[in-house]
Amino acid sequence: MIQMGIVDDLKQELQSAKSERHWYENDWQDYVTYTAPDMERAFNRPGGIVVTDGMSVFHRSAARERSRKLYDPTAVWLLDRLASGVGSLTMPEGFNWHGVGFGDPFSPPPGQEDEEFFELVRDHLFRVRYAGRSGFALANRSRLLSTVKLGTGVLFPIENETNLADIRTPIHYRYVPLYEIFLVVDAQGNDCGFFRVRTLKAWQAVKEYDGNVSQKVKDDAEDPKRKSSEYRFVHACFLREGGFEEAADIRKSRYESIHFEEESGHACRRGGYFEYPLVISRWDRDGLSPYGSPPQAKLMSDIKSLQSLARDGLIASSQAVRPPIATHRQERQLDLNPGRTNPGLIDEQGRPLFRPMLETVNPGAADAQIENIREKLRVGLYGDLWQTLLEGNGRTATEVNIRRKEMADMIGPFSTNIMSGNEVLFEREVGILGRRGAFAPGSPLVPPKSVLESDVTLTSTAPIDQMREAGHFEAIMGFQEYLGIAAQADPAIADLHDRVEEYDLTRRSLGLPAKLKRRPEEVEALRQKRTEEAAQQQQLATGESLAKMAKDGAPLLKTLGEEEGGLDGLALP
Repeated sequence: MIQMGIVDDLKQELQSAKSERHWYENDWQDYVTYTAPDMERAFNRPGGIVVTDGMSVFHRSAARERSRKLYDPTAVWLLDRLASGVGSLTMPEGFNWHGVGFGDPFSPPPGQEDEEFFELVRDHLFRVRYAGRSGFALANRSRLLSTVKLGTGVLFPIENETNLADIRTPIHYRYVPLYEIFLVVDAQGNDCGFFRVRTLKAWQAVKEYDGNVSQKVKDDAEDPKRKSSEYRFVHACFLREGGFEEAADIRKSRYESIHFEEESGHACRRGGYFEYPLVISRWDRDGLSPYGSPPQAKLMSDIKSLQSLARDGLIASSQAVRPPIATHRQERQLDLNPGRTNPGLIDEQGRPLFRPMLETVNPGAADAQIENIREKLRVGLYGDLWQTLLEGNGRTATEVNIRRKEMADMIGPFSTNIMSGNEVLFEREVGILGRRGAFAPGSPLVPPKSVLESDVTLTSTAPIDQMREAGHFEAIMGFQEYLGIAAQADPAIADLHDRVEEYDLTRRSLGLPAKLKRRPEEVEALRQKRTEEAAQQQQLATGESLAKMAKDGAPLLKTLGEEEGGLDGLALP
């Protein structure tokens, strides 16, 4: 009875979340219809979202529905290019687009041992993600597309509980379509819960929940004729009352999780999460809204106008080529195929008994207006910036760097929103790996003591971050040139410059690994060795000099002794 009471409460909260999202769904309908026909087909419906789970659209021709209002694909191409560009700047495959570092902004810089440990953890995380069976590459790509085209993207890292011994794939990554997820935020706008509504076939549900489903679903799954009957299941996740962050028991975890059948209320699974399980990225956020706003949100009026003008231009072109024809008699039929004869369609004076009904059609009348709108879209969706970089042949290195910095400045704020979701991804991954003993004593990833006593988080090292850091490197190179000139006038000025700090800043600006830098004890040993070798060389040079002086001075001493009877009263032998 207590469990049913919880399910009833969750059903009411789900209905509230659905009601609050109604206006967003209307916007998503327009985004998919006019700018993203390849996204969630549940939103691509003539009358809006017919079913919240979106499964019914698979029963109809998706290809026929997707492009019904697209007469000019400019916005579609620009968003595809923007998604690819943002992906290559923030999370490119085959590139370590983040590092690991101390979470406390006031913590001292990491030492050599700390940096090498952080790089080990980073490399291991990327191996886990891009393992063949993890599904990260495809799921993260879909998340990024949803973020750019719909404003919000959701990734679900799921612990591989079916095979706890699988160290290559401890985590499965799954993309969650936006039509399935209903997000919940607290008063500060922080993600604190969600509802995921899915439609499963009877046999899928029995397999998904290990048979813990209602009797009706079981009966349908066992009947060959009804095994494909569909049922809706809800996954609810919310803050657990009495849970806390450092819990070791799942029953005391911070987040509680319940799966239940929406119709019958039967609870299929109950558990929890130690970390927030969803990785949510938003393009732009409007206040404390749980959903983001895509880049084309402010351009929808222009995009719809462009479609209308393109449609009218297509109609005008068709009318100019094949205009409607008026004939003298109703029963007369015209054969407009080349070389065909139409008898009886001229009078005795040779005048035709038919003529076009429209003679002033101008197919290009709207071309200038269409091009103006396209230019607005190229600017608003950053297409001009990508094109400028692609057409950069002949530019100087300074001009290219200026354009890159401009790109980082323009895309930077939105890429920051996308990358902020990766902090939750890192926390979730490290939590799963930690519970599997990845950081226990004896493991290759055992952390140094300084890391154990500190908060660790993700540090972004994506290409867009390197664009920002490139300014540091350019400033260092310019300063070195100045220092060389200034030191010629006053050598003492070089004493003000810390070359070691310059080296560290340059290495980090270029994104070079910590292994390139020797450990302090190795550096000290090399310096001691050089000092000893220099001392030995000095001793050898001093000995050679004294020997040479003794050899060159002996004849002179002998001559002086013979002539003056000795030196300082000393007789020579």
